[in-house]
Amino acid sequence: MKNTLTRVDALNFAIDCIQSAPAYSESRGDGEIVEVLTKIRDQIAKPRKSSDEAKAKAKAKRADARATLMAQVLPILRDTITTDMTAKEIFTAAADRLPQDFTAAKVQYILLNEMKDEVVKTEAKGKANTYRLAE
Repeated sequence: MKNTLTRVDALNFAIDCIQSAPAYSESRGDGEIVEVLTKIRDQIAKPRKSSDEAKAKAKAKRADARATLMAQVLPILRDTITTDMTAKEIFTAAADRLPQDFTAAKVQYILLNEMKDEVVKTEAKGKANTYRLAE
């Protein structure tokens, strides 16, 4: 036995109560109330379809937006990295040319993911990692 009352169950109960009430009358407008509640119930009861095509289209749209952003940002970062620099230093040096919403954390994410084959990361214990372009 289910423990939760769904909206469809509640509407079915309300429709049944109205129709079985001794004072139920089509002429008084009770029939119209039942019709409206029935339409609401039928709309709620329809299963929602999440199409694979719509999901793929949304994913492709996000990928295109990301590719456009990277086409703009990657050349700026490549030009900025001249020696061993931390992500914060790279961001500070390129901040005026990067999009407004960029942060040092976003620059570091790009260095570690988008540019992982192009940069060499140097880790130093207790210090910030530095990055330089691979030769």
